[in-house]
Amino acid sequence: MKERLGKIGYIAFTSLFGLLTVLFLGVFITSLAKNAIDMWVRIGCDWRHTGNYVGLFAGFAAYGLFAITVVVFKISHNLNWLMKFTHELTHTLMALLFFKKISEFVVKGRECYVNYKPGKYGIGYIPITLSPYCIPIYTFMIFPFRFAGDSHYMIIFDALIAFTYAFHLHSFIKQTRLTQSDIENCGIARSVSFLSFTHLAVASVILATPKGGVLKAVGRIFFEYPLRILTDPLGWAREIIMYF
Repeated sequence: MKERLGKIGYIAFTSLFGLLTVLFLGVFITSLAKNAIDMWVRIGCDWRHTGNYVGLFAGFAAYGLFAITVVVFKISHNLNWLMKFTHELTHTLMALLFFKKISEFVVKGRECYVNYKPGKYGIGYIPITLSPYCIPIYTFMIFPFRFAGDSHYMIIFDALIAFTYAFHLHSFIKQTRLTQSDIENCGIARSVSFLSFTHLAVASVILATPKGGVLKAVGRIFFEYPLRILTDPLGWAREIIMYF
């Protein structure tokens, strides 16, 4: 009975996040069209205009130059260590979010892991295990400053958001494999559906942030855009086509 319930739970979880992935693919396209493309057409590269995307572009470009510099000066070992440290730190922070008791945190060569007490029911296992592959923790740490900071510094916060997000994507590309133990332990289908949804959601929020700020971005991505797609899909499609 327990094994059967486990299979049903696996299928239900995978199906739910598969459907959310399809929905949030539409949300991502909407965010790209109604935020980034819309503001680019309106103001172009005018960094003095509120809602410009120059900061995001600059942040991604800066990380590209940083990555090239790391290779040229042969210090990629340090970057790899930072990626491993961030990976385990993300596990740790998510475990704390689910009130787990951390017993060990190790980042040493190939020996990198976090040990925590899972609890009686193992609640939070999937997000804790998969969080390093989809949660850009340094980017999330900048969001409060983007929300509360002076309007004159928004372009700087946007650049930092893009830089840290580019670091996350770089880490994801280097560390993610279907044979990764975290992914295998959660189940490949379940992992792929969960990671696809979270990546689309996070990218959509980042694309919407420069135009309206963090709170408006979250509201648009998790309420306004999905509601529009679900209630009037044909109207949504006609509206989006106009941007392209």
